[in-house]
Amino acid sequence: MKYGVFNLGDVIFDPITRTLTLKDGRPAPLRNKSKEVLTCLLETPNRTVTKVEMLDKVWADVTVSDESLVQCIADIRRVIGEDARHIVETVPRTGYRINLQARKAASKRWLILASAGIAATGAAVWVFWPDTSMLPSPTSQVPDAILEVGPPGTDSTDAYLEVLQGRVSSNHFSLSESLKAERHFRQAIALDPNYARAYAELSTLLAVRFENDWSVIAEADKEKALFYAEKAVALDPDLWLAHYALGRLHSVFANLDQAEIHLEQAMSLQPDNEDARAYYGVVKNFQGDFDSAVAILEQAVMSHPNPPYWYYFGLGHALFNAGRFEQAEAALEDCLVLAENSPYCLRYLIAVYGQTGNDSGAQAASLDYAATGFEVSIASILSLVPFHHPDDRAQLEQSLRLAGVPD
Repeated sequence: MKYGVFNLGDVIFDPITRTLTLKDGRPAPLRNKSKEVLTCLLETPNRTVTKVEMLDKVWADVTVSDESLVQCIADIRRVIGEDARHIVETVPRTGYRINLQARKAASKRWLILASAGIAATGAAVWVFWPDTSMLPSPTSQVPDAILEVGPPGTDSTDAYLEVLQGRVSSNHFSLSESLKAERHFRQAIALDPNYARAYAELSTLLAVRFENDWSVIAEADKEKALFYAEKAVALDPDLWLAHYALGRLHSVFANLDQAEIHLEQAMSLQPDNEDARAYYGVVKNFQGDFDSAVAILEQAVMSHPNPPYWYYFGLGHALFNAGRFEQAEAALEDCLVLAENSPYCLRYLIAVYGQTGNDSGAQAASLDYAATGFEVSIASILSLVPFHHPDDRAQLEQSLRLAGVPD
């Protein structure tokens, strides 16, 4: 064990006294077993500690299931706060790793990888802005490249910053952060009612919310989301993100032909951006063209500088539908490294383990799935997965039965 205290997100932990303190000095509550698990992880920081190691050390005199460990990890993450998933990482099928570099990395100043020429043309810009505390508010903190040529797509620097803050919130991937992002995008629209990107970002956000069952899709919600995307296209027909948003929404509403048209338009407008290409692969998977879907998504994963979790899920899903289960397993495990609580990845990973005969893996994935609040049953899982072909449903149902999932 290293001596001294550890700065872990929102708390400071003293492994000698096993006390946790919030940054304002107040004690942070944590169960004793969870403190023991945290201490065990900190004995070898930045190294993967297997589940067996932790169970043997923390529960040496009793026999418990992996679920006890999962609950302790969940307790620790709740105390740590918003950086928890980066600080306490899940290593799929193996264990956990506490990453003492995560907070330091997250506190670096924000970066916009753009030149004045890129900003002026409105081309694709990858924004890495991991720590919301570093968001600039005064105009003096806006990058010189933006000040010289103006923010892309709007005359309002404040509207531009609202969009970037919305992007930060949406990247945290939760309903609460999605609602926060929506407020930023709506504020951007209020500041500049002709800001096409703000409408496109808002409609994309709603598509993601629908995809993850964070809201029941009423006809009014569908019309509202489509209105925002169509408004973005009307304001700027050459904005790739507007066509991407329309394509994604049409795929959610099972209009795959329209989804394909708008995603192809997005790719033609911005061929170097992989998001439209990756989601085009997702649509190909929905259409039953599994081989094309796999090829497109593999290329997107290779080309993107930092592929998001849903690229790996889309690839794993397509590989599963194509019957390439071992490759699907690898892709889905990569998905869970980036988004360990993704119910989509866990559902299909359970099914993949059923096909490969990995009973212990299926059991562990089922426990992780239950820990996210979902019911582990075939009927429940099938009710949550959108199917475009009967064969897809039959294969998933058979795979879940092989994994031992109850009806």
